[in-house]
Amino acid sequence: MIGISNTGIDMSRKKITFFSALLLGLGLPALSTLGQPPERPTQPFMRQKLVFASGVLEGITLEKFGLVLTNATALRDMSQTNAFLRLRNPNYLELSTNFQANVDALIAAAKAKDLSAATAAYQKTAESCVECHKSFRREQFILDRSTK
Repeated sequence: MIGISNTGIDMSRKKITFFSALLLGLGLPALSTLGQPPERPTQPFMRQKLVFASGVLEGITLEKFGLVLTNATALRDMSQTNAFLRLRNPNYLELSTNFQANVDALIAAAKAKDLSAATAAYQKTAESCVECHKSFRREQFILDRSTK
């Protein structure tokens, strides 16, 4: 009678379990994106701007003007890119200039440690973000409809 060692069976089970877990781990992230629109090339850039805007809000809320200054400066630097000019949105230059002016006011308020002015400048900055996104959403809706 030829016997099969328990060690061989245990190793086979371990390999099957390992590879099953590996395949499951690789497959689940792919499944989680099913039914969702693909990420647009601009999304990581805009997500980073959102992180900096959150940092500004945190700095204002906690009256940490250094945090406001650091994050507002990063927002200003990001607005210097011409990435969106490639999208050829006719309103972008005006919207971008408005955003930059609001961020400049935010930077000045942070340097002056003026909480009231920083709060007002943050509100105007957020409003300029909303206006730009409104414009781009409208344009994107038209573009998406024309490709269907």
